Amino acid sequence: MEWIEVRPEVEVRAAEYQRLLGYPPEHVMDARSADLAGWAREWYAEHGRPWVYAREAGSVATDGPSVLIEGVRFPSGALRKRFEQAAADGAVLAAVSAGAEIERQAQKLWREEKPDEYYFLEVLGSAVVERLTEIAGERLCAWAESRGMAVLPHYSPGYPGWDVAQQSWLLGLLKTARSLPGNLQALESGALLPKKSLLAVFGLTRQTDGVRRLTELVACESCSLPACQYRRMTEEP
Repeated sequence: MEWIEVRPEVEVRAAEYQRLLGYPPEHVMDARSADLAGWAREWYAEHGRPWVYAREAGSVATDGPSVLIEGVRFPSGALRKRFEQAAADGAVLAAVSAGAEIERQAQKLWREEKPDEYYFLEVLGSAVVERLTEIAGERLCAWAESRGMAVLPHYSPGYPGWDVAQQSWLLGLLKTARSLPGNLQALESGALLPKKSLLAVFGLTRQTDGVRRLTELVACESCSLPACQYRRMTEEP
């Protein structure tokens, strides 16, 4: 399976955008903030270049504290545990990006001493990445179900128990089959360029009993950002 989509339709939910902006639930933005949020959405709708790429891995195996994906060893006890607990023997590798254009514009606004415009556009980029990841998960969930499989929630370098420096290894695997639909680099530190991007592994299992549908999971359950003031509350199932 290989999925390439350039400029997918990305409708960021108002509640998610407001959450990332730092507003509490049910908050009503004042006129200035509402104008900035509307402007950021309009700018991105015209100039944004989001993209999604995903492909099924050729081989997956667990070995000690590591997961081997197409022969590349990813030392991560957390990733291995997720695969073993779900009896996952396959994976989909994915990359999503809001595109470089939004970052260039945000930097331009900062240089022009327009911090409000910078902030609203910068945060929109984060919201777009979150929504793209959600879209990818939903699409992969439907694809897997049609084949008698279940998709595990995505996991990424930088999440608990997975060294962020391994971003470059995962990116190398993603680029093995073909060029990605947009430019994407991984620095030695693990940071991605453009930064409004995400690399992820979605485990695949045929042991579907007891595996919750991806669409029922809350994204923040896997977030590793320490002391996040915007973290959503989750309820026990």
